[in-house]
This record gives sequence, structure tokens and C-alpha cells, in this order.
Amino acid sequence: MADRAGAESGDIAGGEPTEDQQTTRTHHNVGVHTRLGPGVNGFLNRLLSRGELQVLPRRLSRKYHLPLFFSVYNVQFFRLRGRYLLQAALAALVMLGVLLLVDSIADAVLAAGLGSSVVIVFVHPNSSSAAIRHLVGGHVLGLAVGALASFILFHAGWVPVTDGTYHWVAMVAAAITLGVVILLMSATDTEHPPAAATGLGFALQSLEYTLVLLFVAAVLMLAASKVIFRRALRDLD
Repeated sequence: MADRAGAESGDIAGGEPTEDQQTTRTHHNVGVHTRLGPGVNGFLNRLLSRGELQVLPRRLSRKYHLPLFFSVYNVQFFRLRGRYLLQAALAALVMLGVLLLVDSIADAVLAAGLGSSVVIVFVHPNSSSAAIRHLVGGHVLGLAVGALASFILFHAGWVPVTDGTYHWVAMVAAAITLGVVILLMSATDTEHPPAAATGLGFALQSLEYTLVLLFVAAVLMLAASKVIFRRALRDLD
């Protein structure tokens, strides 16, 4: 009798389940598997655990060497949402200060370039582009080249620009400015992609000293904000 009772309660106590219990579990698992299906289970597991969505059939992906999965969202966001919110709030605060300086000139190109710098500093603060040398050096080079192009176009009178030719001359000047900025940033190890907008913004308008001073102040404020908040900033991968 004791052996029989132990056998019947073996599954609960940690022993081997009986044949009837195994049959019941098998039918239960088959029912769940049938309701969802193996494909649905794998699809949901991949989407929730890795944030990836299958976009192609496996055979087509293997045949043409195309990516099988597409990343839909960053799974780290929900685990580190506090840090993401903090750095986004700091970026918004710094951008407000930048706009208070640059928006007085109503220059959208320069504001967009500084906005891109804010994104780099507060999303990937440990990247090379976010280093103070690259941040300040890149924008200073963009400012210098753009200001030189503006001086040649609008102030020196070396290039005859009329109303009919201004559009084409401006495009050529902007293209040359961009190429020179890239060349100088590479040569001086100060690569900072948003600095390209700085060069274009200054090259395509008449040079004003007030604009130069306000822009430099905005760049220095951005650099100072990185130093001030350096302990709170992490790369948001």
C-alpha cells in the first residue's frame, strides 16, 4: 500500500510521474502547441526578446543572401528607460539654450547642425565625434571655411554675382565649402559630421559678426554641457 501511494504521489513529491499523468501532460502540451503553432511561438519570442521581425522566408534569405530579420525596436530601451528619459531631457534643455542664441538670427541651417551635435553628444557621448576636440574643432573649421566663402561671395567682389547667376554660384560655393571642410577635418583629426552644416550655413549668407559670436557661444555652451553632465551620460545603444 505504501509503495502504491508513493507511486501515485510521486509526481508531486518529485518522483517519476505515472503513465496516466504523462499522457495527460502530453495531450495538454499538444493542445497549446496546436492553438498557437510553432511558427507563432517563435515569431513572438523573437519579437519580444530581441525586437526583431522576420521579413523574408528563410529559403529566399539564404538563396539571395538577404537579411532574414529586421530590427523593430531597441530592447534595451525598456530596461534602461530611466537613463534614456534623463539624457533626452538634458538634450532638450541644452537645445533650448542653443536655440535662444541661434534663433535670434533665424538661421535654420546652423540650428539644424547644432541640433545634430546635440544628438551625438547625448546619444553617443563616448563616440569620437562627441569628443570635445571633434565637437569644437569641427564646428570651428566649418565656421572658418564658411566665413571665407561668404567673404569671397558677398564682400570681396572677386566673383561677379548677379541675380541671374546667384543660384548657380551659391551651389558651387556650397559644394566647394563642403569638400574643403571634410578635407580639413580629416587632416586635423576633428571629424564631426554636423560641422558640414556649419560650413554651408555661413557660406550661403552675408557674413555678420553678431552671427559668428552667437554661434561660437552656442558651440562652447554645448561643449560645456558635455563636461558638466559627463557623469550622467552613457551610450544609448
